[in-house]
Amino acid sequence: MKIWYQTMSTYRYDPVFDTYGKLLAEQCKRALRPDTEVYVTGVPVVMPEIDRYKSIMTYHSSQMLNHMLRAEKEGYDAFVIGCSFDVGMDEGREMLSMPVVGIAHSNIYMAGMLGEQFAIVTCEPYIAERYRQMITRYGLQSKHLRGPYVFPITEWELAEALNKDPKPVADKFIEVAKKAVADGASVIIPVPAFINQLFYKAGGLTNLDGATVLDPVAVAAKVAETLADLKKIGIEVSRTLQVYGCPGPELLKKTFDTYAPVFKIDY
Repeated sequence: MKIWYQTMSTYRYDPVFDTYGKLLAEQCKRALRPDTEVYVTGVPVVMPEIDRYKSIMTYHSSQMLNHMLRAEKEGYDAFVIGCSFDVGMDEGREMLSMPVVGIAHSNIYMAGMLGEQFAIVTCEPYIAERYRQMITRYGLQSKHLRGPYVFPITEWELAEALNKDPKPVADKFIEVAKKAVADGASVIIPVPAFINQLFYKAGGLTNLDGATVLDPVAVAAKVAETLADLKKIGIEVSRTLQVYGCPGPELLKKTFDTYAPVFKIDY
């Protein structure tokens, strides 16, 4: 089995993300079967703080959609969207025949299975709010301990800590996570992936004061592997009622050809 893990960073295109990308591969491999291959890659270009703006993320994510189509052509069995906000998940599930997994989607449902209430521990208030919106959309708001539980730091500063000494920053997030556990959280989801990597490099963290701490990357990879296994016996996403419509290769090609002249921005 082959799994494509797509990060929205510029891993493989910019050496600043080398440590991040290699750790992503380690996190995936520790959850997957020995015979499952994982390919982790980023996208060619990125702007700072793209996660803040849905409009900018729309253009950024077009790079990922191209990688989705490439992954299917190259025979991958599942595709993981490593973007914190599941950007392109619905579109990918329509375009591709293989399973497409969103990191937030898979971890939110996993947290709901493993505990009674879960908390998002993150670095920015807007991330906490975006997750609140997604959790409502996914129907698990009754299990969400809102907080918010935030230690303010930019993702670029997180990347820098990861490349140097992760422990001081990891300890700050652990303080926030302990507050969530004291408030009643039985499962912690660290968001974005940088935060869990700090835990990983600082010695690993799967349990905190009795609460389960998820590794969002490992969970998403394992869910992708499981869905690929289920597809082999005929269990896959629903195509009825256009829940995940299936345009097929001919309509997709016609769509790309039709919109090619106007799929640009004049500013």
